Amino acid sequence: MSFRLFGVNVDIQMGFWINALLLGWGPSNGFSDLRMLALWIPIVLISILVHEYGHALAIARHGIEPEIALHWMGGSTTWRQTLPISRGHRVLISLAGPVAGFVLAGLVYGFTYGLARLAPGTYLGLPTLARFALELIVIVNLYWGVFNLIPVLPLDGGHVLEHALGPKRIRLTASISLGIAVLCAAAFFYGKYYFAAFIFALSAFQSYQRLRTEEPVDDITPRRAPPPREPQMPAELATKLRSARRALVDDDYAQAAGLANDVLRLADEIDEPAPRAKLEAYEVLAWAAQIRGDSAEAARWVKVAQQHGTPDAALLAAVLIGNGNPREARKILENARSTGDDRKEIVGPLIQILIAEGDVARASAVAFDIVESLSDDDTRKMGEIAFDARSYDWAGRLFEAVFARSGAADDAYEAARAYTADGAHDRALDLLARAVSAGFSDRARAWSDAALEPLRAGHKLEAVVPRP
Repeated sequence: MSFRLFGVNVDIQMGFWINALLLGWGPSNGFSDLRMLALWIPIVLISILVHEYGHALAIARHGIEPEIALHWMGGSTTWRQTLPISRGHRVLISLAGPVAGFVLAGLVYGFTYGLARLAPGTYLGLPTLARFALELIVIVNLYWGVFNLIPVLPLDGGHVLEHALGPKRIRLTASISLGIAVLCAAAFFYGKYYFAAFIFALSAFQSYQRLRTEEPVDDITPRRAPPPREPQMPAELATKLRSARRALVDDDYAQAAGLANDVLRLADEIDEPAPRAKLEAYEVLAWAAQIRGDSAEAARWVKVAQQHGTPDAALLAAVLIGNGNPREARKILENARSTGDDRKEIVGPLIQILIAEGDVARASAVAFDIVESLSDDDTRKMGEIAFDARSYDWAGRLFEAVFARSGAADDAYEAARAYTADGAHDRALDLLARAVSAGFSDRARAWSDAALEPLRAGHKLEAVVPRP
């Protein structure tokens, strides 16, 4: 079940409904009355949507389009990041979900409290089920919010801990998350809350896996491709520049600015000119301002940096986008790509600009060029965007590329749908056959899919997917 609400795409998976039903059913929960169960499910739906919309609206403030999925574990809000977001803002995004639920609980509690004050003990004659619904909204949102604030990954509290400690301390984050998850799993199991115990046991396993595999980040992501450097940049300047970039990673803008200014001062004191050192110092100041959201200040630092060389194309584009000039940003990004610069800080904003301008075919081509470096989910999303924009050939290529990596039957099926719409019927049939080999068995879906209508003629579809 998918829909778009308040500018956000929402996907509700079957697992969400099944889990909501299982959690609400049974005398131990007090919902053996089918009328109460019928209230429980929509209240859980609304409450989790409010929680996820809290995240989504906080993300949208950064000019990024979020997506919401409700699944058997509750819900999640995802987005395609193209420009860096500071750790402080990420903490606020993580907190926005529980806060939205607390606000809803507070409003409903205030409403019921007001009714109780007007007519003590009567709720102004509201039916029993109505009173039950109001009380349940408060309980669900209050407990769901508190539950999510426990500092365990992947709960919101775990993400707050992760962003607060920073990428250099990811192993510490995973260790804390693992310890708390084990304690919570044991506590909930002892209290016979088996579903919650299972959630925390799963979280403990994920934290353990992350502890084993994650390495700390030593430098800020949005950096230029290795440029030709001054042959003799003094070691002290190079060391301070590295420290300044690490300070940016930690969102310590004051320290980053101080170190960058130290570089500028020292560069003026040495005998040999050091334009590269000055350029990179001004870039640090510009990135600090841009990540804080002050694009005007970032633009001023970029202008100064240009007196000492050519600033990083990713920085120039980020500042132009932040100042509402995506057209000029596109020129810079496309020029950078023409020189072979395929960093995500170059390609991500370019794809975002192309989609916003309606040039989805071009955006798909750019994505396909770097498809090996894209995640499976990002490739699928770009394929969906291409299909919706009738760029069927690119949609087919993208889904076929992700199928080659994932082996997932649904990826081959989506590629077949796109190639069918593009008129490449033989290629579509080949992808359908590969989907069947990979485990696709939903014959009713294939035979009711309007996108595959051209394949039904001449028994082409039946040869690959028999009639249900």
